Amino acid sequence: MTVWLDGEWLGDGAAVCPADDRGLLLGDGLFETLRFSGGRLLRQVAHEQRLRASCAALELACPLDRIALSAIVGEMAARAGLRQAAIRLTLTAGSGRRGLARPAMVQPSCLITAAPLPEAPASISLANVSLRRSISSVAARHKTLSYIDNAMARREAVRAGAGMALLLDTDGHLSGTDCANLFWVRDGRLFTPALECAVLPGTVRAAILAGMDVEQGRFTPDALADAQSVFVTNALMGAVAVTAIDGAPAGRAQPVPDAVLALLD
Repeated sequence: MTVWLDGEWLGDGAAVCPADDRGLLLGDGLFETLRFSGGRLLRQVAHEQRLRASCAALELACPLDRIALSAIVGEMAARAGLRQAAIRLTLTAGSGRRGLARPAMVQPSCLITAAPLPEAPASISLANVSLRRSISSVAARHKTLSYIDNAMARREAVRAGAGMALLLDTDGHLSGTDCANLFWVRDGRLFTPALECAVLPGTVRAAILAGMDVEQGRFTPDALADAQSVFVTNALMGAVAVTAIDGAPAGRAQPVPDAVLALLD
């Protein structure tokens, strides 16, 4: 793994997190996961817009105001010899005194890493889990370092024999999965849960909404029962078909629609 930390290039495994870092101790920070392919960051503008919005929400200085992300990632890929890479930008609130309240002045810390891009699965299975996403949760609306709900949901799904967790919000409406947005096709129309259902505003999700007619709303799980196609999306894997939910066939085993895939190149 290639590592850049606050302006310095570090060897694999050389990055050190201070013992009083608020991101480590409290999850006080954000991250963005981006796909590097063909010499560029895919949907970079959308990722940067989301990071800026989340920084404003968490009252953190945005690192994009002081770094050239494309240049750093380009050099990072060259150093690692990677033509395709999974890039992660991690921003913490930096070091601070003990307790919930931040110091009056904070110095955020920015870590950027590159790793080989994992191969996207041909399809995925989902399992409903007991955890619910709160519609008022900051962690549901932003990619914060407080990711334990997602990790626990994935563990429960794996124990159920699935590859990914299907999550509802606290009102019982479809929200998404532990790491991806959810879409389905029914009667020739494309659907996805609205942001009000504790949905993270994914960059691939945004690209699909911008390029196609998509109905957003509050839907209960039975909306997936008669879907012709069900699929999930995120920055690294693009769009992947869902073939089973709770062990039962889903989406009539239909692939991701070609019109969707054409928007993701």
